[in-house]
Amino acid sequence: QGQTLNKVVIDLKLPNDTDDIAAVYVPLSRVKRLVDLIILRHFDYKVLTIKPSKSQLAEMERLDKLYLDTQTRFSQWFQ
Repeated sequence: QGQTLNKVVIDLKLPNDTDDIAAVYVPLSRVKRLVDLIILRHFDYKVLTIKPSKSQLAEMERLDKLYLDTQTRFSQWFQ
């Protein structure tokens, strides 16, 4: 998780039954620079507007809380 790649080629033309934000977000988030990202073909803009599921939102909230708790616990390293 969190792996950064030098180059990424992504196909954003997703199957019709895919509404998982991770299918789009994960590959897009693996490069540091836009120039290192290649989109394979034309795609429907709607794939970029997929909303997170309730379970994904809950996980993001859990991770945010964990981050804040860690930041408080180890505040000397977050300055």
